[in-house]
Amino acid sequence: MALSPARSRLELARERMYRDLVFESAEHVIAARGLEATTMQEIATEAGISLRTLYAAFPSKEELVTEVQRVRGEGIVAEIAQGIDAAPDDPLSQLAAGVRGYVDFLLAHPSFLRIHLREGRAWGLEPFDGGEAEGLRAGLGRFADILRAGMERGLFHEGDPGFLALLGAAVMQVHMAHIARATRSDAEALTSEILVQLHRLYCKPGVGNVVASAA
Repeated sequence: MALSPARSRLELARERMYRDLVFESAEHVIAARGLEATTMQEIATEAGISLRTLYAAFPSKEELVTEVQRVRGEGIVAEIAQGIDAAPDDPLSQLAAGVRGYVDFLLAHPSFLRIHLREGRAWGLEPFDGGEAEGLRAGLGRFADILRAGMERGLFHEGDPGFLALLGAAVMQVHMAHIARATRSDAEALTSEILVQLHRLYCKPGVGNVVASAA
């Protein structure tokens, strides 16, 4: 017998609730224990559900990990893009806004940050793997576009925008350890620290301070 519309909505809502609960629990456990050491039983225990219920939501640890990587990878790119799109139409302001989005997202999702620190992922290196690969490429693409525009306006040193975006990503990752120990109130200071390094990397002599563009 077919389920009533109300019953169907209830089942779908329960399914989404379990997936969200499992997602958050998995992210927390993986951040604390590491990907290889984490078991599905530990995730189920953290979520307060049975192992059977966990497997009903995610049939394998690989699928669950991929979902965590995908969702967070898309999330950080969306945060960066939102900042860039809202910034004035100049490369310095857009660079500052993108970095601020990066910092804000990581401060808001400390477990996601710890996963990358534990797994030793280098966002400045290619090829990417894992569920967040597409998102990371998209994020680097936005930074490369900013660098290309800055070169055209004579603000940035000439070079391959894609490669320079990778270098910038590596610089930002160096600061991830600082971000991991920080509180959300440190966002301004962390953004400024990163922008100081990116200014040295990208900007030609005499170009205005990119840090001021973050204000």
